[in-house]
Amino acid sequence: MTHKKTILTVILFALVSLQAMAFDGLLPGDKLYPAQERIFEAISEYWQVQENFVQYVKDPTEANAKILDDSVELHKNNSVIIGKKVLASIKKNQHAEIELLSDIYKSLPNGARNALYPTLGYIKVEINQENEKFISEEKFREYFPGYGYSEPGYKYRKGRELDREYKGVTWQSEEHSISTTWNVNLTISIDLLNIISGLLTSGAIKDLKVGEQYSMNVGGQPMIVCNVSFQRIKSIVTKTNRKFEINKVWFELLRAKSSFWSDDDWQVVGKTYEILQEPTGEAVVTGIEGGK
Repeated sequence: MTHKKTILTVILFALVSLQAMAFDGLLPGDKLYPAQERIFEAISEYWQVQENFVQYVKDPTEANAKILDDSVELHKNNSVIIGKKVLASIKKNQHAEIELLSDIYKSLPNGARNALYPTLGYIKVEINQENEKFISEEKFREYFPGYGYSEPGYKYRKGRELDREYKGVTWQSEEHSISTTWNVNLTISIDLLNIISGLLTSGAIKDLKVGEQYSMNVGGQPMIVCNVSFQRIKSIVTKTNRKFEINKVWFELLRAKSSFWSDDDWQVVGKTYEILQEPTGEAVVTGIEGGK
């Protein structure tokens, strides 16, 4: 029985692998690289949804439900953003983005293609609502063969990492705000209280506490004063160039029969991949601006 099961797994692995077309990935500098990055971010988010779903089934708490709902919402929103950008380019008679989406879709095995279904669904609905269709049904099926005909009764997950192919590096500019606070205690003239209150309103200080007013002699002159305490806030904005390594990473593709309330026996049925942009830990601060 075990021998037959092994043979079946190998056959399924081969079938799933043969369904996909090769896609090597674009490198930084290509004008479509940002579009590729968005698409693979959506694919990563889809796999995260599946992991969150499995975790919720195992432990159906409110916290896990929220994590699942948030991940679903993130994937949905980003899928729509991709769809909008593809449609905008098509309406300008530019087809490079939809061809890129098509190439990536075709390179994925069945099951992994589900990650792009929300984007394809959005595009198709928008196309059907147009009076003058800018993509025919035939052309859409050519771009995305098999869309809408997922294998019923199964669910998919990304498994362990199998291999990775180095594709290059890229540097990205980032801005970070660093805030520090320190406690301040002062005795101030009552005339300065409005100025201190203004600093609180502007956000320069916080947690202002004002004591009772009292009189004191300052340099021979009587003065009404009070004790105040607050936290001073100082922010610095840094501009940083951060180095990322680009890798094409291969993972197991796992499949199980659909069942909401059970942890089914996941089987390896092939492999899938993502193009990941991963931080190397190397960064250079190129600018610092003082805040408040």
